[in-house]
Amino acid sequence: MTKREGSLEAPKRLPIDWKNPDFYDETGLNNELERVFDICHGCRRCVSLCTAFPRLFDLIDEGSTGEIDGVEKTKFWEVVDRCYLCDMCAMTKCPYVPPHPWNVDFPHLMLRAKAFKYKKVGANFRDKLLSSTDMVGKLATIPVLVQVVNSVNKTPATRKVMDKLLGIHAERQLPEYDSQRFRKNAKPNDTFPIKNGAKSAGKVAIYATCYVNYNEPGIGHDLLKILQYNKIPTRLVEKEACCGMPKLELGDLQSVERLKKENIPPLAKLAKEGYAILTAVPSCTLMYKQELPLMFPDDEDVKAVAAAMFDPFEYLMLRKQDGLLNTDFKHSLGNISYHIPCHLRVQNIGKKTKDVLELVSETKVNSIERCSGHDGTWGVKSEYFADSMKIGKAVFKQMAKNEPDYISSDCAIAARHIEQGMEESKAQKLHPLTLIRMAYGDQTTQPRPVDITATQTTTDAMREKQMTTITRDSLLTLEAYAKIRQEFRAQVMAHKKNRRINLGDHITLIFEDELTMRYQIQEMLRIEKLYEEQDIIQELEAYTPLIPDGNNWKATMMIEYADPVERAEKLATLVGIEQKVSMTISGHTPVFPIANEDLQRDTEEKTSAVHFLRFELTQPMIQTLQQGAALSASVDHPNYQVTIDTVDAATRESLLNDLK
Repeated sequence: MTKREGSLEAPKRLPIDWKNPDFYDETGLNNELERVFDICHGCRRCVSLCTAFPRLFDLIDEGSTGEIDGVEKTKFWEVVDRCYLCDMCAMTKCPYVPPHPWNVDFPHLMLRAKAFKYKKVGANFRDKLLSSTDMVGKLATIPVLVQVVNSVNKTPATRKVMDKLLGIHAERQLPEYDSQRFRKNAKPNDTFPIKNGAKSAGKVAIYATCYVNYNEPGIGHDLLKILQYNKIPTRLVEKEACCGMPKLELGDLQSVERLKKENIPPLAKLAKEGYAILTAVPSCTLMYKQELPLMFPDDEDVKAVAAAMFDPFEYLMLRKQDGLLNTDFKHSLGNISYHIPCHLRVQNIGKKTKDVLELVSETKVNSIERCSGHDGTWGVKSEYFADSMKIGKAVFKQMAKNEPDYISSDCAIAARHIEQGMEESKAQKLHPLTLIRMAYGDQTTQPRPVDITATQTTTDAMREKQMTTITRDSLLTLEAYAKIRQEFRAQVMAHKKNRRINLGDHITLIFEDELTMRYQIQEMLRIEKLYEEQDIIQELEAYTPLIPDGNNWKATMMIEYADPVERAEKLATLVGIEQKVSMTISGHTPVFPIANEDLQRDTEEKTSAVHFLRFELTQPMIQTLQQGAALSASVDHPNYQVTIDTVDAATRESLLNDLK
């Protein structure tokens, strides 16, 4: 037994002895779980990190003895299943990690338990599907099919089916797929002369990762552009498959080994040729830097790849230390809320992304070092969605602080999760690589227009178009919209402030009009990168019906409860509430809406959190309102009653403009 409490040495991860038969011995596993859980119970330092530790401590506190021996071993799995292997406890919190004699490595013990469970009972269809990122990505990005997949992932009705049948939560916003895969369209430039530095290699190979290949190829193109600005010869890895992190988190170590055998040979060849290998997803970088070397400690090729593998911003800062980084940034980035992902923090490289962003003049970075709660696939699952939102609540709040211009994270999935948790925000979600590309002066994505006069002219033209029906010809091209987007977005956000009616603390009516729908359509064209005539027409057909026609108001109704658990409970008690909302013009009977004309949004068991309402008005009502009559709003449901006796003047005036 050690004579001292805790350890002052840096954490040391020991090799994972996963090929030893004892690794899968149930008795030995349970004994080790009990030993480590007992140490955690005595310390409780990690209680705030995730839900695994609070669940462990609850089990102990609720047990027959108040100690670990009072917990049934079958309940240990309630702790194991809540661990998503972020490594934060081992790398930042635990005082008993090696070299401390107690040898506590909580994440790798959870990995052992997951591997035992996978070997004994396998995994369900959902978990196998979610961890097969390469296979799913290749199928989902097939042209034509990709549109179907993205549409299904956005449709409330099909999402409910996915929730029920697959266990993928209906409210989780899923990343879209892009048929323009990165590898197929990337144009790396390897013609620049090689300039090696004392700390950095002068040539780069990019390992694209599944996410960049299939979901957000723009991140990869941004990285290529940054390397081009720095005149660094670049190539793609000749052959690549999934890094194996999703399979590791599942406990499928045999698949990790299979993927390792596929990836390591071409990567090792590049490492030995003196390339720095960059990955734009922290989990993939961590897989090659840490997990594979611990699983295969005697494999020299694995060691070579680990030494050559870099996070992009880690590499850029090394270039700066060598005096070889181009810091001639053309545009400032304003106020950025930047989230540091767990799998980047545990690489122990410091805040390199923040350091690079702060090289850009007139740029302020508010960095948040806290787990967002999503993980790769954990926060997608129905049973953990509420926990993931709860864990991320503090991050959502900190990211929204000081009204940032941009929210950003090296982990694109975490950024999407944070954006969902922040709900409505004027901040734009962009990857840090995209921000740096913009700072270098890329004209297609620059944060601010250079020519103020030209921008004002374009914005004036946009305002003129807002006074007419939205037609194909009245929409701006993607290039033209990019130039005025920031100013136009600010205009729309200011406009929306006077088109909201809060019915109590939990229901909001957001009234749509031509401006809000024009913004919605332009944004969809930008996000989807749509320029084909047929695709644009489809967007027009989807959104123009939400524009009032002069005799009605059309509104989006939001039922909002911050706590996902409470939200689910309340939605079950508010069935039919969309029919109980009314708008009343003084002297006339209340107007109740025609709700959800596009599709059914509730069931007998619960209502939806979002509804679309149409309030039809008579000419006498409109005339009375135009003559100065008061406007009120209310909701009268057995479980929710609120009345707004007088809608404020600014909102009333804005709604009056919808009526001809």
